[in-house]
Order: sequence, then C-alpha cells, then structure tokens
Amino acid sequence: MWFAVAWGAGIALFISWGHPLDQVLFNAGLWALFVAGSWYFDARRQRETASRLDSQGGMLVYIRYPDSLTGSLSRLWNTGVASFDETSALKFQPAVYDTLEPSGRPTTFRVLAATPSGPRSIERNEAKYVTHRGFQVIRFSTDKGDIDVAGRPESLRKILDTVTGSSDFG
Repeated sequence: MWFAVAWGAGIALFISWGHPLDQVLFNAGLWALFVAGSWYFDARRQRETASRLDSQGGMLVYIRYPDSLTGSLSRLWNTGVASFDETSALKFQPAVYDTLEPSGRPTTFRVLAATPSGPRSIERNEAKYVTHRGFQVIRFSTDKGDIDVAGRPESLRKILDTVTGSSDFG
C-alpha cells in the first residue's frame, strides 16, 4: 500500500517539476522494478536461510543484554543461531555474514522466566541492527541476566514452548 502511495507521490512531484509524462512514467516503472526485485530476492534469501536452519534444528535470532551500560557492545544486537540441548537450555552460536558462519564460542542460557507481556514489535531505534522484516522481540530472565531475543514469531513461539512449556501469545 505505502509503495503505491510513494510511487504516485513521486510521479506527481516530477510532473510538477516540469518533467515530461513519458519520462516520469518510465523512470517510475524502473524504480518500481528495482524495489520489487530487491524485496523479492531478500525475501527468498530469508526463506532459504530459515528453511536450512529449520532442517538443522536451529533458528536465526538476534540477542542482546538490555541492562548493560549505554555504549557497551553487549547492548548491540548479535546475530546468530539458537538451538536447544537436551536440558531445554537455549544455546546461542554467534554468526556472521549471510551464510551464518560461526563466530566465537557458543553461549548457553538457562531461561528462568519470560516477559509476561509476550513479544513486541522492534522499536525504530533498534531496527538498524535487526535487519530482517517481521522480527519481534521478547525478554527472558536467564542465569546470565536479562536478554532480549529477536526472531521470527514462529521462532519465538518455539523458544517459549521449549523453555517454559507454553506460548501464550498470538
């Protein structure tokens, strides 16, 4: 919806600046193809990554320590793969690049409690680090302190089911 509004506003703006209608429509069409192609390839890459991780028992997530000092690297979102061991502990393996190459050693979190309010949307000031569309955030109290976990709603539901035994959100 917003795409069509922006496209129409761009056409109106360029026409008001005196550009010929045929040139404006051609440029707007190329711009629309570029944006649509970018969205398509990004969505396809995300689906392929999610499918690959699902087959391996992992989930793409971002984790941070929200109560760390302002400016601390722990306050930034770290991307990686979450999985579970036999004891329902959340194992987080930091990863880099689109291929999710392991980076550093994994951290295991024993989840003590989840935020009662459930997942929330990612705030605008957080979105520059969490680059995937549709991700949500939930806070967990763990043996290593509070952590925020961002992931697809299905991933957060799976985490909640595993560590607390229920997923009480929509």
